[in-house]
Amino acid sequence: MVSKKKTSNNEFGEYLPDDEAQLNEGSEPIYARNDKQAQEKCQEVAAEYGGVEAKAEPTDRKNEYDCKFKFWG
Repeated sequence: MVSKKKTSNNEFGEYLPDDEAQLNEGSEPIYARNDKQAQEKCQEVAAEYGGVEAKAEPTDRKNEYDCKFKFWG
């Protein structure tokens, strides 16, 4: 029998983690033409990790952003 994950509408994601999970921070470099495109790409990257609170921050390199997000691990 497979147990279903509990769903939640909390700000930390769709599923509640187990008791040993911790909220971690992750980041990945992404490339975009503008802030709006960077934020959209960052949301996609974060979703691959089940991440939340995704935010694209510009770097000092042209068209490069740091995609920062939180995820349960």
